[in-house]
Parts: sequence; C-alpha cells; structure tokens
Amino acid sequence: MKKKLLALMLAASMALGTTGCQNIAKLFTYENSSPVENAKDSIANEFHNGDTAGGDNDIAAMAGSESKDVRYQDDYYEYVNQNLLSKIQLQATDAHWDWFSELSAEVSSEMEDIIRELSKDGKTYKKGTAEQKIKDLYECVSNIENRDATGLGPLEPHMNSIRNAQSIDEYVDALAHLSGEFGFSSIVGGYYVSQDKADSSEYSVYMMYADTLIGKEYMEGEATKEYVDMYLDYVNDMLMEFGMSASEAAASTDSIETLLRDICASSLTTEQRYDPALTYNVYTANELQKLYTNVDVDKMLKTLGISGQDKYIVIDVEQAKKINSLLVEENLQALKDYSSFVMLNDVAEYVSSGYVKLHDDMQNSLYGITQSWDDEKIWMDLTQDLLPWDFGTIYVEKHFSQEDKEAVEEIIDLILKEYEDIIDKQEWMSDATKAKAKKKLETMQVKIGYPEKWPAAKDMMQVTPISEGGSLLSNWLVSMQVAIDAQLQKLGTKVDRSEWDVTPQTINAMYDPSNNEIIFPAAILQPPFYSSRNSKGANLGGIGFVIAHEVSHAFDSNGALYDELGNYNVWWTDKELAEYDKLSKSIVDYYNNYEMIGINVNGDLTLMENIADLGAITCITSIIGDDEEMLDEAFGQMAYNWASADTTSFMTYLLSTDTHSPNKIRVNAVLSSCDAFYDIYDIEETDGMYVAPEDRVGIWK
Repeated sequence: MKKKLLALMLAASMALGTTGCQNIAKLFTYENSSPVENAKDSIANEFHNGDTAGGDNDIAAMAGSESKDVRYQDDYYEYVNQNLLSKIQLQATDAHWDWFSELSAEVSSEMEDIIRELSKDGKTYKKGTAEQKIKDLYECVSNIENRDATGLGPLEPHMNSIRNAQSIDEYVDALAHLSGEFGFSSIVGGYYVSQDKADSSEYSVYMMYADTLIGKEYMEGEATKEYVDMYLDYVNDMLMEFGMSASEAAASTDSIETLLRDICASSLTTEQRYDPALTYNVYTANELQKLYTNVDVDKMLKTLGISGQDKYIVIDVEQAKKINSLLVEENLQALKDYSSFVMLNDVAEYVSSGYVKLHDDMQNSLYGITQSWDDEKIWMDLTQDLLPWDFGTIYVEKHFSQEDKEAVEEIIDLILKEYEDIIDKQEWMSDATKAKAKKKLETMQVKIGYPEKWPAAKDMMQVTPISEGGSLLSNWLVSMQVAIDAQLQKLGTKVDRSEWDVTPQTINAMYDPSNNEIIFPAAILQPPFYSSRNSKGANLGGIGFVIAHEVSHAFDSNGALYDELGNYNVWWTDKELAEYDKLSKSIVDYYNNYEMIGINVNGDLTLMENIADLGAITCITSIIGDDEEMLDEAFGQMAYNWASADTTSFMTYLLSTDTHSPNKIRVNAVLSSCDAFYDIYDIEETDGMYVAPEDRVGIWK
C-alpha cells in the first residue's frame, strides 16, 4: 500500500449538535434533490454527545477501519461508510436517509418546538406577525373537523366549471380562470414569470407544459410498470372519493390513462427540459394562436392576466402540438376527467381526511414506505411549508454564524481561483473562449446565508384564523395567489439579482444559470459539510466539494450555454462544442455501466450532475496538490458526506427521475476517474475501484 488510509482517521466532526421538486420558476441545479425528508429517527443522535473514537476528525470507529468485510480498493464508499450504514435502520415511515434529510429533520424539529410553544401559550399576537401566522395556521392545519367540513370549499365553483363545461371553449375558459386565480395547471393555461433566458435582465412569461402526473419516465419505463398500475389505482380511488360510482371512476381512469400516455409520448424528457435549445421557444400572441388552433388564445391570455406581452416562451412545443390535437369535442369528457383529477391531486394534502389518506397512502406505496407519519408531524411540516420565509427569519436569528460565512467565503475564493487555472490548462479551448469562461467565474454572484431583503411574498402571505372564517384550504389558496401576484408584479420591471428564491433553513446548495450565481443557505454551513473544528482537508472534501460542484455547474452541459450575465448565449466555437460533446458522450457511456438494485444508471439523465461532480473532484484535488494526508482527508470526507440508505422503491424512483446519480456511485465513479485517488492508494487493475487511465472521464482535467 502506498500509504495508510488516513481518511478513516481524519474526517469531519460528527458533532452535529454544535451548530434534496423542481422549482417552477427556474430550473435550479441543486446539490441534492431528494423530494422526501424521511429522517424521522435521527441516526446522528448517538454521536451528538461526542460518542466517536477520536475527537473532531476521527471517524475510524464510524467507518470500521479494522473491518475486513469491505476493501477500500474495491468499494471506497462502503469502506468509509460501512459502520455508519450498519447503524441506519430505515423506519417504517422512511423511504430515504442521507445527511441532507438528516439535517433537514433537525431543522424541522427545532421549528416544531416553536409551533408547539405558540399553539399552547394562550396568547394573541398582532396580525401579520410571524407568531400570529404560525399559531393560527397550525390551528387550521390540525383542526380535522374544520377541514372535513370545508371539503373542497372555495374550489367547488372551479371544479363545477370544469365538470359542467359543454364545449372545449368552456373547458379551456374554466382552466384559465383556475390558473389565473390560483396557479393550477393541468392541460393548458399554466404559466410562470421568470428571467428571460436570452436577456436575463428582463422577465418573460413561460407557458408551462401539461401535468404528466406520475411522469413520462414512469409511464414509459421498463422497471416501473407496477408503480404505474399502483398510481392508476390511486386515480380511481380519488375519483370515487370525489363521488363517482365504481363504474364511472373505472371508465374515467381508463380515459385518463389513455390521455396521459398520449401526452407523455410527445413530452420532453427530464434531461431535455434543462436544454434551452429545446425549451426556449419564442412565440408572439399571434403565433401562439397558430400553435393552439383549438383555443381562443387572446381570451385565455386575458383571463390569465398576461395579455399584451411582446413574447411568450413555449417550453415544450411538441407537447403543445399534441395538446392542441387533443382539444377536440370528442375528447371533452376525458379532458374534464383529467383536469378534475389533477385538481384533486393538487389539493389532496390540504382538504378533507379522505383525500389526505389516499394521497398519503399513494406516496408511501410509491416510495416503499409502510407506515405514515403521525398526524402531529404531518401538520407541523405543512405549517412550515406554507410559511417558509417566516420560519426562515426565525432560523437565521437562532443559528446564522458570521464567522462561518467568512470562512466559507475564503474557500469559495480559493475554488474560483483554482477553476481559472484549470480552464487555462485545457488545450482544447481557445484563448478567447478561456477568457470568456474566466469572465464567467469573475462575475459569478455568491449568496451565502440569507437575503439582505426578505422577499415581498413573506409579508404578502397573511393567515386568516378559523375564528374569522379561515381554513387550511383557504389559507393555502392565499399562498397560491401570493405566488401569482408576486410573479405578475415583476412583469415590466428589471430583474433584481439580489433576490433569493431559497430559504435560509434549506439544507442544500444550488447554481442558477440565469443569474450566474451560487447559493449556500445558512443551514448547510454545519457538520458534516462544514465545521470550524475540521481540518482543511476535511472541509475541502466537505463544503469545498459542494462549492466546487456548484461552480462546475456553470460549465456543465446546461450551464455552459449561458454567458457571464446569465443569458442563453453559446459562446463556444464549433470545434470546441464538438470536443465538449465528445467528452460528454464518454461520461454518459461511463456512468451507463454503473447500476443499483439491478438497474443501470441513466447517463443522459445524470450527465450535468456527473459533469459537476467530476469537475468538483478535479478542482479540490488541484487545490490540495500532492499533500497525501490532505487528499486522504478530503476523499474520506467526501465519501462520508454522501452516505445514504433507500428503500428499493425509492431507489427505483431516483434512478427513473433524479438528475443525480445514486450517492454510492457519486463517490465510487468519481474517485475511480480521479488520478489523485490512484496517487495515494494502492489501486491495482484487479481491484473494483480501478479504471484504466484512458477510460477515466471528465470535462475538466
């Protein structure tokens, strides 16, 4: 062995007690995008009291350094994490565990204490304060009798408009009113306002694609048929809960499935939706009318409140053409059934208990969960979800550290400078293109912690208590209206690049190509990702890898298409693009060879995240150089941070829909393509981690 494996002696502090849906408006690139946070029983609790083998940077006991079960030469991820993983027992309520969900659960638990205190203190708070909103909203959420009595309440007129439509024109008009008032989108009429991809200083209207329910990847996947059947049973049960007879619900479910498969066949894949060449399609209102020949477009736009714009961006043109072909009288009943179910599915968590249970049972089955959360936990999560910025202000007051922010800023500066050097080393890039790439780094906006000015939506969101006629559904609809109003207010104004779309209590990090910015919310600046007590190598492998990953997104297969101002602007030469595509194809092929639970990774779906991971490890190891001890610390920390456990069903979900590779592969595939990994460990051709030098991949070497 070239040197003893130090990663098991020197890694992140476990002292956690000391301190990952796609966004509709923007396709952020998130470091972790797990849609559920199922870390009910904190695996970290047994380590919070310093129950580790050797202090701040010692995870030897955690990793099981004396174990012979797994060799690091064959499976570095399992070797580093085997002891930790042996302690993770997913509960019946859990589909997934990782450090993102673990820390999110801790943050949520702290907010739950605040909710409990407010709900029991017997005090009355001034209207509009965070205390008043939290207290009164929780009462609305937890009062099941009120929720059952409310039913669909204020949405019933909209549902009746859909169900009673006698023509396609009436049907589309009903959808437009529903979307214009609350933002619901099912078949046609959905939109959002966001930065214009070609001119990031302006806002434009984006016409959304149809709701494909369980999604194209599930509907067309070879390994997901049983989940589709499960979902269709859910559709049937929801329609019966709505009041249809068994025969009516069965017939409607069949027609919904037929429409769904037809729509999915013409829809972009998940990875294609990140490609501006496919999604940035500029139409005038007249051109929209030619696209939607079966819709009165002028009437629809006026109802939506977005008429008179110079341009409208159609995200999925082929799907739009398909939708238009389906908007004919013979499909009217099927379309009404489709939109009715979409509405029921969208509101299920916020209405009466029958819908709540069906929705909860469906999600549990889809993710392999065998037991629901207790009611109080569900109610508290909903309360936090509906008041994100109010809870954000509370979190910042309690937890944000200016010292940690400054330390992380130093790491960011180091990474940005190193990336400039990496770009300079690329022989396939011209000097002119290198200059543009470095300009993008120089102008990259960095957001750490929380916004200097809280979003307007925070104060716009007001809560009406039950005593004044409020309900969970009515308050949720207010939050939907607030989101619409906040978007519409932006039309005709210049983009404020200082705005935040991410709350400070979010355990994540992201890159936004439209703003050319990296964002690190306050809550991620804690162990195991970062600690002031960690060694430099451990922090570089922890938060440093996360930072370098996000910076790398500026040059991934999507981010590389935007300039330093965030404009969609291909600034590469044709020759360079050809070389980039060649390197990308090798990455796709490389990851296609990895598998989990017998299912191969989709190298196309995960391409941009894999590019970012590979770029991050190049950046971190370039900073460290030939310091073997520091490299060892960084590799061990990086592997440790991606420890995770999943049900088989949830892993199937991730492999079908997640743009990230599974965490184990994010470690092993990346390190197997990292030359520095071979420099410090005795990896031989017969070892599981070995990849021949000519087969190691990456855009940035």
